[in-house]
Amino acid sequence: MPPNGSATETTPLVASQEPHQARWKSLSQYAARATWQTLTSNYVNIFLVFVPLGIVAGALHWNPTAVFVLNFIAIIPLAALLSFATEELSAKLGQTLGGLLNATFGNAVELIVRNRPYQIV
Repeated sequence: MPPNGSATETTPLVASQEPHQARWKSLSQYAARATWQTLTSNYVNIFLVFVPLGIVAGALHWNPTAVFVLNFIAIIPLAALLSFATEELSAKLGQTLGGLLNATFGNAVELIVRNRPYQIV
């Protein structure tokens, strides 16, 4: 026993749950900080406001032109985030796999815009 008379030994059966809670708290803080840094890394990310607006406009059956314009504006920051993510992955995976990811996902926005089924009213 230490000189002040308090026990320092703990066992798994009587250990407090605080280390687990602290780990989850630090993980959520890390996720929030990483999300904030990603969103503020580019001025184009301001247009992310249009993502939920476009979803709501489509769900509420607004004018198809308004829905298209809102979703088209929403695609701009999503394409920038996709490019950022593939660049970060290529830094970890290497130049060859990074180039393959960039070529694959770089065309995703074009495929989404071109292959949108048009509804003739």
